[in-house]
This record gives sequence, structure tokens and C-alpha cells, in this order.
Amino acid sequence: MRLANQHLMRVAAVLALAAASASVSTSAFAQSAEYRRGYEDGYAAGLRAGGGDRGDRGRGQGWGRVRVEEAQYGARRGMCDARQAVRREVERNGAVLAGNHLCGDPAYNEEKRLTVVYRCGDDAPLRVVAREHETLRLACRR
Repeated sequence: MRLANQHLMRVAAVLALAAASASVSTSAFAQSAEYRRGYEDGYAAGLRAGGGDRGDRGRGQGWGRVRVEEAQYGARRGMCDARQAVRREVERNGAVLAGNHLCGDPAYNEEKRLTVVYRCGDDAPLRVVAREHETLRLACRR
């Protein structure tokens, strides 16, 4: 009986420690997400206030930062979300080639199109379309 009580006490202690560490890690994650969101908002506000929201990245004066909001690739029979792939290509070189490498082949043996909706800073969204194998250049001029 004494051995069973010791075993139960150990199990209870382990469970209490596990529960405590889970709540600490959850609150730490929430704090870091909150901190990151606040930092990004403050940084963006500072850039706007200072007139420095150009995101030049070596492209010369007058270029703004492109924010890809939507990117759909495909045809009537099938579409796929190409947003992440388009963002990566635009960040690398300001252009994106419309093709199956973006998110697969959603409509086999059909001509596909890439439709991208993007913004330049706080401006109205722009919509551009390219046929398969064409290149889109996304740019912002101020």
C-alpha cells in the first residue's frame, strides 16, 4: 500500500509539471506572436511616417514594395492557390513565370492562366493576368 501511494504521488507530480510547462509554453507563444505583430505594425507606421516605405532592394529609386494578396493558376476545369510560390519568385527578382511549377498542373491538357492581385503600399489592388509560359513583372512606382 505504501509503495502504491508513493507511485501515485510521483505520477501526480509528473502530471502537474507537464500541465504547468504546457501553460507556460502556450503563453510564451502568445506573447511572442503579440510582440511580433506589434513590432511589425510599429515598423510599418514608422516607415510611412518617415516616407521610407519604398522597399528598394536594389531596384533603384521610385520602386515600392509589392504585396501579393491573391494568386490563382489554372483553367476553368481546375485552379490552384499559387500565392506562396508567386511571393517567393517576386521577392527574388520582381517577376514570375506562369507555369505548372507554381502549384502543379490543375487542368491537364488545357491552357492555363496565372491571375495575380497585388498592392503597392496602401494603394488600390492591381490585377494582372498571364498565359501559361508568359512572365509577369510586378512593380510599384511612386
